[in-house]
Amino acid sequence: MDVYMARQPIFDTENNVYAYELLYRSNGQQNSYNGTNGDESTADVVTNAFFGLDVREIIGSSRAFINFTGNLLKRGIPKMISPDILVVEVLENQMMDQDTIDACRELKERGYTLALDDFEYDNSYSELFQLGDIVKIDFRTPQRSIEETAYVCRYCNKIMLAEKIENQSEYEYAKRLGCTFTQGYYFAKPTLMSKNSIAPLPMNFMQIMQLVSSPEPEISDIVEVISRDTAMCQRLLRLINSVYFGVRNRVSTISQALVILGLDYLREWVYLMGMQRVTRNDNVELMRLSVLTAKFCKRLAMLIPDAARESDSYYLMGLLSMVVYGGERALAQALDEFPLTQNIKNGLLRRGGIYSDVFEMSDFFIRGKWDKFDEIAERYSLDKAAVSDAFLACVRESERMKML
Repeated sequence: MDVYMARQPIFDTENNVYAYELLYRSNGQQNSYNGTNGDESTADVVTNAFFGLDVREIIGSSRAFINFTGNLLKRGIPKMISPDILVVEVLENQMMDQDTIDACRELKERGYTLALDDFEYDNSYSELFQLGDIVKIDFRTPQRSIEETAYVCRYCNKIMLAEKIENQSEYEYAKRLGCTFTQGYYFAKPTLMSKNSIAPLPMNFMQIMQLVSSPEPEISDIVEVISRDTAMCQRLLRLINSVYFGVRNRVSTISQALVILGLDYLREWVYLMGMQRVTRNDNVELMRLSVLTAKFCKRLAMLIPDAARESDSYYLMGLLSMVVYGGERALAQALDEFPLTQNIKNGLLRRGGIYSDVFEMSDFFIRGKWDKFDEIAERYSLDKAAVSDAFLACVRESERMKML
């Protein structure tokens, strides 16, 4: 499934890029917003930027401006992203809701930068205006409104961002008003970005939805569902690897990832995937292959005394074979997105050691390269009959995915 989004640079007065605003795009043909549901559009932007794409490839060392609806603010969705890289944009038509203001106050206390989007000052907005760090002034509004808002911002020491600048005279005018940042077609139109990304299978997603809706879900049940869905596994690892969580210890199992994440964030993560309206299943065959590889890697590990105790780690390695088969980018670069143990990375990169041997044996056996499989299997004195029985059991288990 192709994922799309656009970014538009925000410049400081020295014409250096301060940040990028990340914008919703529904396809690769139209570089403009054509959505009608703000919740869904923002969910697409967040999941695509942080879980479908590599956000650092999109924004570099800059910050990301993302517009959040009142509903998503009240759900605490921005808290899934580090305040070091996120600027939370709030639309003017969300400002009268006291619950939204309370949510913004909490974000402010947590260190987030708040930007008030398309803002025209009015006394009724004073409570949220006090919380705002940056005020985005729309230069397509009447000049009187622009100047009144700029006057109040200067008086209250608010940072001003002039948006929708379309020519040199507007740019000079913005600087005279005291705007610190500028944005608009005069500098750059939004750049469309896309990537082929796998999507969770609908049946698996529905099961996860049911599980996390329970007041006290069984983590083992959640692990079981994610363990058969490569897309969820990859997105979970990208989330864990975000700057917010700052994982020091590398992840070796799915259950460990869920413990780090916590149930509350898991629910919000699932909610975001749901907002994306996951309905496509055109990667079923590739996903089934990765599940087969995962199961077989675990079975092979259980046949090797030195690997048996870490069989779940071998399963996670096999599940991420999608990264190898999917051709996401240079493999080593792709794996940097995931907070995996070095053993798992070495296995997928085939750098030697037991993890590498198990991954190669799985690959060779599945592809029928018996001579290469035997060469490695002999090092561990593996019983060929036991390996064959293990593989057939894995095939039967992975074939259940055909019913999804």
